[in-house]
Formats: sequence, C-alpha cells, structure tokens
Amino acid sequence: MTGSSDYLNSPDELLQAYTAMFLFLGGSVSMNPDKAALPHLCDSGLLRNLPVTSNNENFKQASRLLKSPCPLKQQCHHAVNNNFETLLHGHNTGEAYPAASLWISSEMPLEERHRQLNGFYSRYGYSKANECGLEPDHLGIELLFTNLLIEKYLTEDDYSIRALVRDDLLDFINNEMLSWLPRWAARVSNKSVTKCYTGISGLIIGGLEDVRDILNSQKLGL
Repeated sequence: MTGSSDYLNSPDELLQAYTAMFLFLGGSVSMNPDKAALPHLCDSGLLRNLPVTSNNENFKQASRLLKSPCPLKQQCHHAVNNNFETLLHGHNTGEAYPAASLWISSEMPLEERHRQLNGFYSRYGYSKANECGLEPDHLGIELLFTNLLIEKYLTEDDYSIRALVRDDLLDFINNEMLSWLPRWAARVSNKSVTKCYTGISGLIIGGLEDVRDILNSQKLGL
C-alpha cells in the first residue's frame, strides 16, 4: 500500500513522483557515482527526503537505511565509487551486475530474449541510443522503459488505450522486473560495503511494487 506526502494526494501524482525517483535510481545502477551525482545527493541529504512515502516494507527499510548516519562519512566519495566498480560495473566482473539474464533461468537463448524485449520496447517507440552499451534487460534500461509507460499511461486520454498501457506496464513489472529483482537485491545487500546501493535496491523493488498496487487499484473510465 502506498502512502503519500503532504503534497501528493492523487494516484496520478504519486505515479508522477515515482517517475522522478526511478530516473535517479536507474542512473545510479547504470553510471558511475560521479556521473549519477550519487555522492552529492548523499551529502546534500536528498536521499533522506524522498518525494514519496510508503507503507511497502521494502521501501520503508530502504528509507530508514538511507536516513541513518553514514558510517563512511569522510570516505564516502571514494567508498561509493569503489563499491560501484566491484558491485555493478562489468557484465563479467560485477558481483551484482543488474542484467535480468544473469538472474533468471530460461531455456530461451539470450539473443532471442533480447530480440523480444527490443520488439516490446519498439512498440512504444523506445530504443537505446547507438552509443549505449547496456543490454536490453539491464535494470537501467528497464527502469527508463517503466517511466515511459507510466508517462504514456498518465497522458493517454483514450481509456481503452490507457487500459492496454496499464496491462502492459503491470505485465512488465510483475513478469519481467520482479521476476529477478528480489534475488539481485539480496546479492546487493550481501555484497555492498556501503549503505547507498543496499538502500537503492530496496527503493527500486518497493517503488515498483507500489506502482503495481496503484495501477491495480484504479478503475478506468468510471
């Protein structure tokens, strides 16, 4: 169940707030901390003041962790950069590299899985930039696509199309992302030497579960 801050009252406002959060979270697992501005966000306290509150247990645990005092205050920048390199950087070297194909068991060849994902993305006009080296099932790519679907859902006036977008978004969250993210987050929690990435992984799962619950509770066209 999703909660709201004092200035977010409607389900649509909450969904919009989650797109902002997913944009940051996607960058945090895709780019080194300097490019994602993670040390700055930690130092400035922005990670302790999230745009939404939630009753989701994953979200609450992550929020409490990010609000707790940093045990590496003086070495935060160095520690977070090193943690990203060992944890999330490199398909073959990252201890918790966030690509779905590393966390799910499937008889489908990897190339076919990527082809199907790219086909699904293209239905909504979504494609990677040529210079992007991330896999189609990388968490950063999947979070950006989730944002695109949320925005499409929020701005679509035709209720029948909006319902189709909602169904696609729910299917993507339930059967694609949440099919592997809990295992990934458990590895992050086990291997991370900073609280940042453990908190980020919890926010991702809690946020996706909240978006799912909001969409499930809405009745379109009534």
